[in-house]
Amino acid sequence: MVLSLVLFFCDRNLTCFTKLRTPVLSVIVSVQRVINWPADLAQILSNSLTSKRILLEENSRLHSELLLANAQLQRLGFLEQENSQLHVLLNTAKQLKTKFLAAQLLTLPPDTFNQPVTIDKGEADSVYVGQAVIDAYGLFGHVILVKPKTSKVLPVTYKKSAIPVTIIRNGIQAIAVGAGHDNGIELVNAPETMDVRVGDSLVTSGIGQRFPAGYVVGVVREIKHVLGARFMRVSVTPSAHINSSKNVLLIEVNPVAKLANNKK
Repeated sequence: MVLSLVLFFCDRNLTCFTKLRTPVLSVIVSVQRVINWPADLAQILSNSLTSKRILLEENSRLHSELLLANAQLQRLGFLEQENSQLHVLLNTAKQLKTKFLAAQLLTLPPDTFNQPVTIDKGEADSVYVGQAVIDAYGLFGHVILVKPKTSKVLPVTYKKSAIPVTIIRNGIQAIAVGAGHDNGIELVNAPETMDVRVGDSLVTSGIGQRFPAGYVVGVVREIKHVLGARFMRVSVTPSAHINSSKNVLLIEVNPVAKLANNKK
């Protein structure tokens, strides 16, 4: 206590103490800074880590929200596309004086072009073997197997399928068969003299009564002439979306045709 009073008196009244005050204070401040440096550094690091954690959490939250938003947009796009297909099918059914049965595809194999697909209608819905099936864009195929509540449909692109067709431009008739792959359909035994062109539209001719007349089958994509051959190769792109359609219509033909198909 006495020492403190002495130092206070000297500081106030002696010039030498005044001169020493500044360097002494500088040393004290420097020492204090050195002493506080670890704590200050720790505080800085702590603040930095906290900021980084907050940024990472914010980034993760925003990323999750973005994924959710994208998923919702994809779902909305899918529903919009599906609704569009349903509207087209409904309008088709209304415009034609034919009975239709709406159905959905339950399975869609990776190689849909050469495999049967399953629909959610069967015997309970009066589905029968041979019944023609269309989607919103054209002829999809025909029923090959009927179970109580489901059925198997063979796409027009299947190798064993055969469809009597007519070229709209000139009325020439031909037989279209499935190519068994995404190239779609081909005209069989098309002579070199046949009047067929790239871009010609084909529809069902109605011959054989399995496929009612007038339904769009496809468009001629390519014509190849083979030297020395009697027939040319005519490739057709199917109008139906074989590998993507989810909704279809089964065409109810007249009772005579239905009986004939069931006997086959």
